[in-house]
Amino acid sequence: MRIRNEENERRQREMLLNAAWKLFRQKGYHDTTMRDILTEANCSKGRFYYYFNAKAELLDSLSEVFDQKYVEFYHCVSKEKNTLEQLLDLTRRMFEFMVSEIGVELLTNLYISQLSGVTEIRFWGENRLVRRILTEMLEEGQARNQIRTDIDVSEMVSDIIEEERNQIISWCLEKGRYSLVEVSLRKLERIYGIYSKDWEIKKQQF
Repeated sequence: MRIRNEENERRQREMLLNAAWKLFRQKGYHDTTMRDILTEANCSKGRFYYYFNAKAELLDSLSEVFDQKYVEFYHCVSKEKNTLEQLLDLTRRMFEFMVSEIGVELLTNLYISQLSGVTEIRFWGENRLVRRILTEMLEEGQARNQIRTDIDVSEMVSDIIEEERNQIISWCLEKGRYSLVEVSLRKLERIYGIYSKDWEIKKQQF
């Protein structure tokens, strides 16, 4: 019985999220009202507040969507590639998804909600799956003698996430006027290069 109740709770929460994201894409975040979401999901206001404290928390649910996509795209990346090429391939797939399926308006509002502290959810928190995936990729790269070992992997992971976030925020500030994928990937390729084993060898020579 408990398992059935948990499954029902999961489905109802999922229905709310699906309804909200459908409306956000159709009408935009600001033009979507609570009434719109409740009507679309056939849900009462009390039931909504059982799952979420505010409309902004629906934006925070993007972390779940992104983590699912990181896992999906990670399995699509060829493990035959150099580790840095794998990192760029994973980032390219994620950025393409953000542009085509999420859009600049929703991403902008996500960062506004995070910066304003509307909710207490840490979108880039330590428990995100993306951190585990990047950690696995970099540790594998070290084992393959492709990634430098004089920097802690956790530090590299934090740096990579921070830099990718910077690229997304810059794109949002420019209201998506340029290609997130093309422009940002060129910058990230240069930045990721400092984590290569070749860079560590060059550093030791000086």
